[in-house]
Order: sequence, then C-alpha cells, then structure tokens
Amino acid sequence: MSSWRWPARAQPGKLNAAAANGISDFLLFGFFKSMGLQIVRVPYRDIMQAPSDLAESRIQVLSTSLAVVQPLSKAGRIKVLAVTSRQRAPSAPDVPTAAQAGYPALTFESIGGVFGPRDMADKLRESIAADFQKNAEDPVIAKRLGDTGQIMSVLGPAQFGARVQEQRDKLAALAKTLGVKAAQ
Repeated sequence: MSSWRWPARAQPGKLNAAAANGISDFLLFGFFKSMGLQIVRVPYRDIMQAPSDLAESRIQVLSTSLAVVQPLSKAGRIKVLAVTSRQRAPSAPDVPTAAQAGYPALTFESIGGVFGPRDMADKLRESIAADFQKNAEDPVIAKRLGDTGQIMSVLGPAQFGARVQEQRDKLAALAKTLGVKAAQ
C-alpha cells in the first residue's frame, strides 16, 4: 500500500479511488480521512466497471471483493495490495492482509449469517450452527468459497453475535469519522 500512500500526500486531490457500496466504501474513505489523505471518490452505478478503470489508471485505488479483481490481477493488469480479512485469502496466498501490510485499520471482514427471532431457543440455535459447521467442512463447498477469496468460518451463536456487534461498533466509528449521521 505504501506505493500509493506518498503520492497521495504529495498530490492532494489528484488521485481517484472507488469502493463497492456499503462497508468497503465506509472503510476505504474513512481510512483516507483519518490519514488526512485527499483522494477523490469516484462513484460507480455498477462497481463491476471499476476494475477496468483501475487497470487503465482512471482510478488509482479500488476496494471491492477479491473475486471481482482476481481475473485482472492474475493477468498482471492490476496489483492486489492487501485483503481486509484477518487471514490471507486461500485463492491469493501471496497477498498480505491489511494488518500484515501495516494498515490494521483496514481490517474488516464481511460476514454472513442466519438470523432468527430473538426468542429462539438456545438449543435450536446451537443445532442450526452445528448443521452449518457440518456443511462447512464439505471440501467442495470450502473450495468453491476459497476460489472466490472467501474464508468460511462458522461461529456459534454467541461468537457470531459478538462479531456482529464488533462490526456495528467499527461502522459507527467510521460513520463518525466521515460525518455520517443516523437517519432521524
């Protein structure tokens, strides 16, 4: 990442960046703001156009899923600088995590989960988690997810709840950094 850090400071407002809507956008532009970097945000109606613009130098930084940029990376047209997950992606083992690259503030994992009613019995929650764990161990599923840069980690209900809260807290801090206020 240091390859763009110093040019960004030397040329405020001259570099362009884009990010997938949602968490990637908050994370990247919150990071830029916290670092005092003035980088122009380029909005995309369809983020799938951004990797081509990155390869053609119309934008200089892109934050999106690894699966979206992997074809251009493998073709040598762009360089993936880091992944935001806590561990390296199985499909890109040579790409460091953001923390390994020296930018722990850019660590943020996308999570998916199964949600149910608040009053769902603990026994049922644990049973559902056990079913997911069993399926996550299927090598075909693990390979398909790994090929797209995803890392399967099945957590129990308490651990998953803690991870969701961790993300809420980080997003709230990023929103504050960016000056985003809650809807009234």
